[in-house]
Amino acid sequence: MINDINLGGVYVPGLLVIALAALFCTLLWLPLFTFSRRYRRLPWRPLMSLSTYIVTFFLLMQGLNALGLVV
Repeated sequence: MINDINLGGVYVPGLLVIALAALFCTLLWLPLFTFSRRYRRLPWRPLMSLSTYIVTFFLLMQGLNALGLVV
């Protein structure tokens, strides 16, 4: 289970923190994808944004689990 994170006396769920980190990483990745020719030809760009978020979230969870930070 992911532990809560204490920010100034306010407990924030760990999963929420990871989700926000994934959102931030996704917002950094999407402008880099726009330079690609293939990204411009995709029919549904919002679907690409959602799938990038899901993959980023999964990779963050997998990485934290491999480091032993998520029990």
